[in-house]
Amino acid sequence: MEGFNHALPALAGLLTGFFGAIPPGPLNVTIIRKASHKKRHDAYRVALGGASVDGLLCGAIGLGFGWILEKVVSQRYVRLGLAFFLLAYGLKVLVWDRRRDKALDEAELDDVPEPTGPFVPPKGKPLYLLVGFLQGAANPALFVNWTIIISFLVSHRLLHPTPGAAVLFAAGVGVGVFLWFALLIEILDRLHDHPIGLWIRRSTFLAGVLLVAFGLYFTFRSIGDFVGG
Repeated sequence: MEGFNHALPALAGLLTGFFGAIPPGPLNVTIIRKASHKKRHDAYRVALGGASVDGLLCGAIGLGFGWILEKVVSQRYVRLGLAFFLLAYGLKVLVWDRRRDKALDEAELDDVPEPTGPFVPPKGKPLYLLVGFLQGAANPALFVNWTIIISFLVSHRLLHPTPGAAVLFAAGVGVGVFLWFALLIEILDRLHDHPIGLWIRRSTFLAGVLLVAFGLYFTFRSIGDFVGG
């Protein structure tokens, strides 16, 4: 029974992280794009970067450092900077990536080697870890959401407010978020030759529009804080 009590925070974190990562967001859009274009390693890097945000955030809140983190994430310039990053990344997808993906799709249909040139970046960039981290951190409601969830779990005695439980819960959250993204990546990888996979690969424009929409939404929210504050 004692072993189960020790495992409960990790299990609660895993389930919360997995199901909490399902709703559409910038990370899901980026991972879907990468996975559908057979860029599994890049997709996994984005997933790891995004999952680390949730894990670190939950760990800080659970260990009582939420007030420090709140001062950072509530800074208007921090929020605005992250929102601009998301907006810029969406524009990159719309302009740069659309041209590159079109060239790659044409090469695949013609059964010729992948083209080289300015629109084909080097493979295996570890930079996508940072992309995933920043896209995860760009959500201004993330801190509030996890604070509410942790408070709910503590109030219902599903999570004890101890350092050990906080660390286990945070680790479970990170693993749960990553598992959802990994499942999504593997499904899309297997659908590559399916008509659904083909449609997803050709929906770069839609992915860019969604990322720009998220960026604009978060930007307007951040600017609203300037005006309101």
